[in-house]
Amino acid sequence: MANIVTIGLDQASAYQLGRALGTGAHSISHKPGTSLVEELTDADIVFADGEGKRYMVLLKKVREILPLLPFVVVTRIPETSDWLDALEAGATDYCSAPFEARHMNWLMESAMPAHRVVAA
Repeated sequence: MANIVTIGLDQASAYQLGRALGTGAHSISHKPGTSLVEELTDADIVFADGEGKRYMVLLKKVREILPLLPFVVVTRIPETSDWLDALEAGATDYCSAPFEARHMNWLMESAMPAHRVVAA
């Protein structure tokens, strides 16, 4: 079981992401977009809202304090250049809705060390 933290996602996105990740298979907590890095020390992976690039400040702080923490930027409105901006800023990966279970499980397995992931 992974400890998943979502940051700044709207309710519909958080719900859809939770379903795709297998709600009962992992511990999922939701935080506002103004979360502090200190609130992420127990997280195994972070999914942050990528709309409007609000995640950039948090991502920079995460990389300074928790450089190995997988940080995935998610969005419901994909723009061609946004994924590259996210990866260049230090994100582990970038994905857009709709969130599908197969894709989310692959993403988790590729983003996290194998010993920390239990498939949903």
